[in-house]
Formats: sequence, structure tokens, C-alpha cells
Amino acid sequence: MSLTPISNAKEKSKNCGFTLIELLVVIAIIAILAAMLLPALAGAKAKGQRIQCVSQMRQLGVGFNLFASENEDRYPPAAYGTSGGQLAWDSWIHRYIGVNAPDSDLITGLTSPQFCPKIEKCPADRVQIMAGWADYSQRRTYAMNSVGLAHGSEWQVDTKGQTYPLPMAKHGIGIYWQDSGLPTTGLPDWEAKGYKSTTIKSPADTIMLVEEPNFQNVVGNVWPSICLGPSGSGDLYQVDPNTADAHNYGNDEYGIHSHRFNYLFHDNHVQALKIEQTVGIGNIDTPRGMWTVTPGD
Repeated sequence: MSLTPISNAKEKSKNCGFTLIELLVVIAIIAILAAMLLPALAGAKAKGQRIQCVSQMRQLGVGFNLFASENEDRYPPAAYGTSGGQLAWDSWIHRYIGVNAPDSDLITGLTSPQFCPKIEKCPADRVQIMAGWADYSQRRTYAMNSVGLAHGSEWQVDTKGQTYPLPMAKHGIGIYWQDSGLPTTGLPDWEAKGYKSTTIKSPADTIMLVEEPNFQNVVGNVWPSICLGPSGSGDLYQVDPNTADAHNYGNDEYGIHSHRFNYLFHDNHVQALKIEQTVGIGNIDTPRGMWTVTPGD
């Protein structure tokens, strides 16, 4: 039997290892591959979130239509606020999207976490809720396209003693009622009137529900249950570029779906669009196009 000299064994051991330069090359290659792969993974995740959001908005659209089919072909109002309670569009369709909170919970304006439908929060929405306002499980991403822009006559409108004089719809059908409540209870009226489906002349071209990432937007609340348009100063817009501390974080979240928002239309299809694509002959501050009930503008 021949034995390998110790010096030869050491030499072979040295030859089997990596040099420092080789290790650095391998690390650099791994880093390059990771840099190439991560954007693809992030893109796949974003696409998955967008698809899930589309599915959720369609489910909400089904809820709206089921509600209308059982209520004289009328959609629910966007909101009803009183000193004794409040209702929002998602309160009216609550039982049409598979949830069963008691009326006493729904009428508070802040639906309890165990009754909050998961489909009301877009999975790409990372905006935190205002401190002390609600739990993150109560998050809501969506809002109804408002009737018009004028406060007092087109949104946050007096019910005139629960007679519900609906103003002419210029934009969508998101009517926001306000009064002191029913005479005997002071609570909002579950029978408050909304617009009939015939108000919408071109369902495939008119927005019903938008993404509005406001830090006050929670399930069952009147504020902000409506959206006045793509861009403007205040809480009721998708994007508020006018102030750094805006409650509406749309300008930060504008990228929620690769620089697009999802929109639910009255024929129940959903599109991911840049805000500039939605305004027709208007602009992002005074939108027309998909924001109005007037076809072809």
C-alpha cells in the first residue's frame, strides 16, 4: 500500500478551494440575477393584486345590482348622515355581499371589525387609517362617483323631511343625504331614495365606484363615501396634489396599480386606468368623460 505524502494532500486541498476573486465573481453574478428577478416578482405581485381588486369591485357591483333589483330599480344612496347615526353605500349592500351585521351595528358609521367585508379593501392599498379613528381591519378603499360637485345642492343634500328630492345627476349617482334623522329616533332612514338605473344612459361608459385611498376611509362611514373627481383639494378626490399633509394620499398611492386606479362601471366591468384617461373632453380638475352621465363628452 502506498501512502500519499502529506505535502501532496495539502496541495490537492488547496486546488479544490475557491480563490477570493472567484467568490466575488459568484457573488456578483448572484446579485445581478437577483436584481433581474426582483422586478419580475414585484410585477407579478402587483398584477395579482390588481386582478384581486378587479374581482372584488365586480362583487361589489353585483351587490349594487342585487340591491336595485329588490328596491324599485333604485341604487342605494352613497351616504346618509344625521347626529344620531349614519349609513353609507356599503351599509345598504352589506347583506348582498355575503355579510350579516345587525342593523344596530351598521347604523353606527363604523362597522365592527368582525363584520367588515374583506372585499372592501384593495390588496394594494397600504394607506394607514387615521390614528384613533378605526382599526386597520375596518379599512375601505372605494367610494361612489358623486352626483356633482356642488356642496349643499349636489352632495350633502337636505332630505327635505325624508321626501328625497333627487338633484339632476351630472356626474354619477352618489347622492349624500343629510338631515336631523327620522322624527321618532333621530336615526338615518334605511328607505332613503337613490337613483334609478335608467339615470345612466351609457352603463359601459359611466363610473360607479372608484379607488379613493383616504386615511379616513373605513367601512360604513359617510366620509369619504363619495368621490368628486380625479384631482382636487380636499378629502373627496382620488388625488390631492395641493398640500403635502393631505388626508387623501392618492398622490402617494398613485401607483397603486402601476400608476393606475381601478374603476367599476355601471355595466359591472372594471378597468385599470390612468386618471387622464377617464376625463374625456374635460381635465383632471373638471372631469367629464367617464365621470358623467352624458354620453360622448
